[in-house]
Amino acid sequence: MVIIIRAKDIESDSRVLKYIHFLREKEINYQIISWDRINGSSYDENTIDFNYKSLYNEGGWSAVKGRLKWMYFVIKTLRRIVTDDKTVLHACDLDAAFPAVVFKTMFCRGVKVIFDIFDWFSATLSNQNHLIRRSFTLMERFCIRHSDYIIICEKERQNQIPYYINKDRLFILPNIPSFINKEFLHLDKELCFDNNLITLAYVGGFTTDRCLDELISIAETGTINLLIAGFGDSRLEERLSQLNLKNIKYFGKVQYERGLNIMYNADIIYAMYSKINPNHYFAAPNKYYEAMFLGKPIISTSGINMDSKIKSDNIGYITNEGQESINECFQSITRSDLIDKGLNSAKLWESKYKTYTIDFLTTQYLKLITSK
Repeated sequence: MVIIIRAKDIESDSRVLKYIHFLREKEINYQIISWDRINGSSYDENTIDFNYKSLYNEGGWSAVKGRLKWMYFVIKTLRRIVTDDKTVLHACDLDAAFPAVVFKTMFCRGVKVIFDIFDWFSATLSNQNHLIRRSFTLMERFCIRHSDYIIICEKERQNQIPYYINKDRLFILPNIPSFINKEFLHLDKELCFDNNLITLAYVGGFTTDRCLDELISIAETGTINLLIAGFGDSRLEERLSQLNLKNIKYFGKVQYERGLNIMYNADIIYAMYSKINPNHYFAAPNKYYEAMFLGKPIISTSGINMDSKIKSDNIGYITNEGQESINECFQSITRSDLIDKGLNSAKLWESKYKTYTIDFLTTQYLKLITSK
């Protein structure tokens, strides 16, 4: 059995959903342990929820208390449901990996732990006190040392991890959609605008380090159309819910396929990152690969991992952070160039990435979870 552990919502987490769909297709028994922060409904009948209300971007001692309760819940649940040492614990990020390896070292050394690193957590703690930084650094080192396998999102992430990992333990799965069939994508009248402006789409987490305030402010001037969906930062959610403009459509939290269809109805995919977050230099966003899947150009931040890739493949636009720079980039875009870059994006998907995820899952991942 595979137990997937994730301290966030499952329904809109495209990376986690790839694994779950694969396990279903292969008829491999699985269980999910997830953190239900809003006391909503479980993802499916195999889900065990930690029902503890918490904001996604909560900080301070409240966040510490929530994490400690979550980790205790994970260890307690694993002690209850793990019945043999053939179980695989697929831990998605540090909040899941730490209780998984504690369980392994204390209660069942025979289980395998896969540490799937979505973000290198300690890289975001530059503004925290020494005790907090030191604690999370030790947790990361402990997880790297005691996990059986490590999965990272991009090969460049290896430069971010300050610990040696034997190549036999390290695997790379970029955030590439696992869809091959595109039949669920369609043009939707609900997503159209009654003007000739360029339409941008953003679907994802609402955080303060994605230049979303700047995007919304530009859209409020009426120079672009904006399709936007997601959840997280309550201030951004409230700001969008109060807008009543003909060129902005806000959809709140949506399921993954619905989010892809929203982006399919746009001219360009928005994937800006603020470099105030050190993890963003190594960003491996879903949007980069989703744009190729959708045959759309992308716009992102100058100076991060994606910069050179977008330029060399001619599949989008790079700009500096800040409302003025982003707006200047928007205003320089022409319809003909959008079409050319969209075609380049679609060709790259067909030639390089179309079967990448399914190939990884059916060969490398399947071997990890089934080998003794």
